[in-house]
Amino acid sequence: MMLGTLRRRGGAVVAAVMLGALALTALPVGAAPFDGNRSHFADPGFGTVWTRTDSESVRGGRSWYWGPEPWFDYAEFYREGENSLRTVQYFDKARMELNNPADRSSNAGVTNGLLVKELVSGRVQLANNPYDYDQREPADVPVAGNPRSANDSSPGYGAFAGVATIENGYRDLQRLGETVSTTLDRSGNLGLNPALALPETKIVQYNSVTGHNIPQVLWDFMNLRGKIDTGRVESGPVVDWLFAMGLPITDAYWTRAQVGGETKDVLVQLFERRVLTYVPTNPAGYKVEMGNVGQHYFQWRYPHLGTPWAAPEASLPLVYASDIDTGGKYWELYMATYNGGGHRISQNAQETVAFSWRRSWDPGQVRLLVDSRRSNAQFRQIYEFDPPAFYDGDYAWNAGVRRLSYSDGTQPPPNGPWPGYLPNGTANDYNASYSPDGTKIVFVSDRMGGGGQELFIMNPSANSPTQLTGEGCVNETPTWSPDGRRIYWASNCDGDFDIYRADIAYNNDTTWGVDAHLVNTVNLTNNQSDDRYARVSPDGKTIAFSGNREGNWNVYTINTENGGGERTLTISLANDDAPTWSPDGVWLAFASDRDGDYEIYTMRFDSSNVAQITNNAAQDRWPLWAQ
Repeated sequence: MMLGTLRRRGGAVVAAVMLGALALTALPVGAAPFDGNRSHFADPGFGTVWTRTDSESVRGGRSWYWGPEPWFDYAEFYREGENSLRTVQYFDKARMELNNPADRSSNAGVTNGLLVKELVSGRVQLANNPYDYDQREPADVPVAGNPRSANDSSPGYGAFAGVATIENGYRDLQRLGETVSTTLDRSGNLGLNPALALPETKIVQYNSVTGHNIPQVLWDFMNLRGKIDTGRVESGPVVDWLFAMGLPITDAYWTRAQVGGETKDVLVQLFERRVLTYVPTNPAGYKVEMGNVGQHYFQWRYPHLGTPWAAPEASLPLVYASDIDTGGKYWELYMATYNGGGHRISQNAQETVAFSWRRSWDPGQVRLLVDSRRSNAQFRQIYEFDPPAFYDGDYAWNAGVRRLSYSDGTQPPPNGPWPGYLPNGTANDYNASYSPDGTKIVFVSDRMGGGGQELFIMNPSANSPTQLTGEGCVNETPTWSPDGRRIYWASNCDGDFDIYRADIAYNNDTTWGVDAHLVNTVNLTNNQSDDRYARVSPDGKTIAFSGNREGNWNVYTINTENGGGERTLTISLANDDAPTWSPDGVWLAFASDRDGDYEIYTMRFDSSNVAQITNNAAQDRWPLWAQ
């Protein structure tokens, strides 16, 4: 069994939707975390760097340098980036970064993150300044072999902290000519096993910059010559090892790791950017491999997102609000079912309406953000439901329901999961929208008084939310671009509701809190009628919204860049509102009172195949599907 990349189940699998009648079609080309195209390159430069070593035309018979394909791209915080964001894309073996898109002079403008240093130290680098970082716990993700749940013996990255060069000046003595027999266990303890002092582990290089020894078998791999694809297939150095791996930050150590169903001796050496492993029993061409650093770092940085390299596209149920079981008194949550009704998933004795999902490739870590009056009938507050809550029924004693908003001045539970709260007196907090990577929440609040309903941003800890708007008008229904760089929302600052977009510029982004402001605000719809309920398509190219241009509400779409290309999707004498996209971007769900009361309907993005999903005498409203 090799230590190479885990094979994903079925590649990029289109998300299955809950309603069997909604067959899926081909998706547009492009990269976005949740639109089914995560295996596409987010930047041409990423494709250029990957192709050199890993294209089918050159790779046969040797291990991966990056992995079969990318599987997640996003705009992550970095001070020197545009609006303090840079485009990154994850591969099994590493992460590519685009720090300065205007400079393509070296490696197509692509850099290769210092992920291993961050995993060992727990320091997420926030800027070029090495002392500007967000301190977390060092990673216990195994450096080699199976995931931790099936790999008790392999040391995690944090176990190397005592023998690693980070900012501590640690150096190993030069040991040229010696063979490697030193072992390192899960606790970071060193030992000796003379039986592992194989001839190929003879130390042939000493890096004087960081002070670490490199054995022959790894040095040969670092300087391997072979086929490369530079626009044509030719022979040359497979990689510039300094670009690909960085400097060594440890010596090489023998570890024990569960690999598949076996426990093996694995020689491991940590570099700034990569991990090299050597398994003597592997087939030729795979004895030395790049460790799965991209997978390991992603698990550490985004533990709530699951394993996209091994999982199909994440699907979500269609949920909506209804007063069917409350005699028209207040809203509860339901999941749409096949029989024209819905399965009730909340029971609060007060209004509860869903607004956004925290998506994940691990179904057990999907979360649902809702507006609810369950704690105080006068004020809307933000709650998060976990899967047991929204599949099995939400009751007040269910531990899977967390209150994220405390703007009525009360304190959170003393031993609750979230230490933060929002102490700003009595106020309404609602329309909470999770960012695609699940690390930010934009929401609406009237906590500032003066009649304004403003946008705020926070992380899920709810510490010190930052105000984004301040015009004193009504802002509502924020929604994110797939890469996390922009938000879109509706506002009546110009006298009627229009759809706006703005870039988010970050001042700081750490596990403690978020500080940001909006720049480059653009009014995308500018007319004399109201345009509301904006939702961005999964590929980030189209906005669906409701407009009352004809005196009643209908569903429209525009493009996200400049508001052009407007299309009318429903033409009805009734009211059609609150559109929401399916996970694949092919379908829209919306609410309509065309049969005399509000029901939930679906239609294709081209406005065909309209289908009624609920059919009852109650009011069914505000559907939520993928966002």
